[in-house]
Amino acid sequence: MRKSKFTNTLLVTFLGLGLAVAVAPTAHAELEFECSDEGNLCVESGGNWSSGSRTSSKDRRKQSKKTAGTLTVRIEGGRGSIFINGRYAGTAPLEGIEIPSGKNDLQIRDGADVLATGVLTVPKDSDVIAVVRHP
Repeated sequence: MRKSKFTNTLLVTFLGLGLAVAVAPTAHAELEFECSDEGNLCVESGGNWSSGSRTSSKDRRKQSKKTAGTLTVRIEGGRGSIFINGRYAGTAPLEGIEIPSGKNDLQIRDGADVLATGVLTVPKDSDVIAVVRHP
């Protein structure tokens, strides 16, 4: 009888944990986008973002592929094409693409609509996570 009571308690505990795991992603998905940048892009971790600006030729010479980082881009409420330094990098959600350390031109577009454009500064050997708001 003691074994049965223990088994029931264990079962209830696992069911409770399973329920918590099942509820957590749904609750997270309903969170509002908290980016206050007018350029519609916020960096969650890693680098720095400067909306509307462009890199200079001096900035581009300072980029380093030897100490490159990685870039992950998510778009809230839509889709988009990502361009790094004028070259197509992929379609969001994009995860773990290599990006040179230093200042990089970054543009996210949905067809002809530009969702975000500016300079993303990537520290050496870092992982940058950026989130774009789709208007």
